[in-house]
Amino acid sequence: MTHAPRKRISIWLPSLLLLCSCVSYRELGTLTPARGSAVVATLAQPLAIPLEEVTAREVNVASGRVTYADADSLVLAVQQFSSISGAHYPGLGTQITIERDRIATLRQRRAATARTVLLFGLGAGALVAIVTSVGPLFGSGSNGPPEPPPQP
Repeated sequence: MTHAPRKRISIWLPSLLLLCSCVSYRELGTLTPARGSAVVATLAQPLAIPLEEVTAREVNVASGRVTYADADSLVLAVQQFSSISGAHYPGLGTQITIERDRIATLRQRRAATARTVLLFGLGAGALVAIVTSVGPLFGSGSNGPPEPPPQP
């Protein structure tokens, strides 16, 4: 009998928790984001953005990576769009240029160091607790093999 599925769950569950909450968003205000940084732009005025064969209308949120930024405009390689109606569209790497005066808020994604350390500690503690609590159930003690039954 193998216990591989239990080991996989005990390793992947803490890892999944660790990855889910390790980022936060910081308001940039009028600061210019660095090239390559991940940002979310909430627009003051909705845009119509062409995506291959379709046009996404009334887009009010765009998230992606900065390919160029200056005081007047921001160019994004978009990962996802959201419209006023709540519809979400994949960005498909589409590059859009947004004038800075059309951006209501600009937030930059960054690693949340304290949360990362906290979740890493919790995940490691959970893994140790699982391994130590399951070990005695499967006879992994150091008592050696059982003695043979007595001879009649």
